[in-house]
Amino acid sequence: MSPILLNGDAPKTNGHAAKKHYDGFGTRAIHAGSEPNPLTGAVIPPISLSTTYKQDAIGVHKGFEYSRSGNPNRDALEEALAAVEAGGAQALAFSSGSATTATVLQSLGPDAHIVSVNDVYGGTFRYMTKVAKINQGLETTFVDLENADDDTIVAAFRPNTKLVWIETPTNPTLRLIDLQRVAKLAHAHPSQPLVLVDNTFMSPFYQSPLLQGADIVVHSLTKEAALPAERHWRGSEPI
Repeated sequence: MSPILLNGDAPKTNGHAAKKHYDGFGTRAIHAGSEPNPLTGAVIPPISLSTTYKQDAIGVHKGFEYSRSGNPNRDALEEALAAVEAGGAQALAFSSGSATTATVLQSLGPDAHIVSVNDVYGGTFRYMTKVAKINQGLETTFVDLENADDDTIVAAFRPNTKLVWIETPTNPTLRLIDLQRVAKLAHAHPSQPLVLVDNTFMSPFYQSPLLQGADIVVHSLTKEAALPAERHWRGSEPI
């Protein structure tokens, strides 16, 4: 399962935003998307197994029509993700990282150009250089965003550059990218590309790319390994 998180300035989509404000990360992680059921008082959302939902007329329903387009559990997940990713306005959940990558890149349209960190995840690299290149004429320039100076990064941008794709730490070599620096350079360029950060390795518990200038954050939820907020440490032993 992989989501896309959008910042507060992003265009409105069908994604879900956090309905309530919670101050602490742990509180947001526990409560966002899990408000007590108004009918039963249950504090854990029930699992919705329905594939279809009753419609009183065509398009007249209680918010759901077919589970492929949305169901209560996906809504709850998206609301929770929007809450835990600081700065997140709304979230979209996908069944896989490949579906997430495809959706982002296809949204750029034909003959677009992107700048990517040169140490990007292998599956993302292959989608950029093979699938998207053939299907939509996408061109990608790979740049050492960790060590390149500002002039080198800016020189990689083109008039049709629509996206900067960053991983930090990178997978699997764990190189670190200065998000604020790259985002500032991207947003100052005339092409005004969006800045995307793959935040899988750090997770929202340790890193908030949207607060550092990113426009979009993606995660592979099956790979996240953040330290639980309720766990405490004394020296090298957990308590």
